[in-house]
Amino acid sequence: MSLVVRVIAPTGRDAELVTNLLNRSGVPAETVSLSSLRLDDASMDPLGPLLIAEEALGLDAIRQIGAFLQNQPHWSDLPILILTGSGRETVHSIALQGERAPLGSPVLLERPIRTATLVSSVRAALRARIKQYEVRDVVAELKHERETLEAMLDNLPVGVVLAKASGEIIRGNQRLDEILRHPLRKSLDIEEHGQWVAFHGDGRRVQGAEFPLPRAMSAGHALPAEEYLYERGDGTQAWISLAAAPIVSVQGEVTGGVVSVTDIDQQKRSEAALIQNEKLAAVGRLAASISHEINNPLEAVTNLLYLARTDAAVSPEMKVLLDTADQELSRVSQIVSHTLRFHRQSTNPRAVSADELLEPTLGLFGGRLQNSAISLKVRRRSVALATCFEGEIRQVLNNLVGNAVDAMKSGGRLTIHTSDSHSRKTGAAGIRITIADTGHGMDAYISRQIFNAFYTTKGINGTGLGLWISWGIIEKHHGDLRVRSSITSGKSGTVFMLFIPLNVGL
Repeated sequence: MSLVVRVIAPTGRDAELVTNLLNRSGVPAETVSLSSLRLDDASMDPLGPLLIAEEALGLDAIRQIGAFLQNQPHWSDLPILILTGSGRETVHSIALQGERAPLGSPVLLERPIRTATLVSSVRAALRARIKQYEVRDVVAELKHERETLEAMLDNLPVGVVLAKASGEIIRGNQRLDEILRHPLRKSLDIEEHGQWVAFHGDGRRVQGAEFPLPRAMSAGHALPAEEYLYERGDGTQAWISLAAAPIVSVQGEVTGGVVSVTDIDQQKRSEAALIQNEKLAAVGRLAASISHEINNPLEAVTNLLYLARTDAAVSPEMKVLLDTADQELSRVSQIVSHTLRFHRQSTNPRAVSADELLEPTLGLFGGRLQNSAISLKVRRRSVALATCFEGEIRQVLNNLVGNAVDAMKSGGRLTIHTSDSHSRKTGAAGIRITIADTGHGMDAYISRQIFNAFYTTKGINGTGLGLWISWGIIEKHHGDLRVRSSITSGKSGTVFMLFIPLNVGL
């Protein structure tokens, strides 16, 4: 860095002589007038020490230089050397000291002054000024590095928390706010602040000292990731993974800690959904197996009833009872048959009609509809065949009809309409199945949420998986599933419109 000492002396050749002396001594210097000295000019950076003759310091000059010193950066302390008169204290010299107060603590050099003293004083001032600029550059570099690190921290895909050894949190990145859904909380002490609420897998609330960060700082080594159910700022709960490690100084002292926060909520809930689906599939396979085994004794009982009914010795009263038993047995046989068809899933898609898809579902729900005082009206206007995985589509229909029945606790009307149609998105030909109920309906907010995983309006009686799974099945078939609903008194109800293309190359 090249700094120049600026020499200001208004009378005679003093400024020129001092400048030449400094230059010959290896100290870069130049003569300037006070009027040309623009301290607020950016071209003056870097600004070297000022060597000023006392007689050049009028009130305007002191005010100008004092204003600069007042507003200079925090790293800067501009060296000012003043060539004064004799060291004898007079009324005038005392007055000058008061006037020079805005200049802070300048270095006073009494005249006449030895050359060696002048040169060494100016060199010392120059070295001090060079050090100040070096500090400025280091501070700027550190600031840039800090801004870079903070930018990297904020763009990490996981949340990060930095804390002091005392537990006071000093930094968290943007991803942390997104995961926890509340501003950064400054302490890990949840007992005092009632914050950082989380639960173990068994439902126990996590106490302050149980969190990984204080345990890692206490142990002096990193801890593996642990899973917690966290109570977020918006009142919802989500699964998060915490991994903590202490920050250790070169002397081996723990000065703080860092913890990473990973959002694993969707992963955990997806795992739960897969387990639930596997359970449902296992139950379905068991039901199909049982239904298959029941068919054999049902046929035997049916034959025995036939023989009993055709026996001439049977009284008319007994024959009526046997006819009733035969009818009920037929109902049981029909339910078993529908159960088999509903759970049967072919390994390859096949062409089926809307009626073939719908019939097993209606058979399964026949009893519930009757017991719930729900009237059923079916309009069959579709004759086309759609190539699909029939078991999966029946799962969707079962879900939609089941939801309709649940929405009509006090009875109502269920209307199902099948028709040949075209996709509103692509124009492709297909079949449309509309399921309408006269239940309590849904408001606009709920209607937008129902296809999200784990969203349910049935409390503990619902998993929030049915419509989410149904949506995935329809997407797999490149179909469409729409909903309209009303909560208007006297006109409440919900309509689901299911569209399945005839052939999508499954």
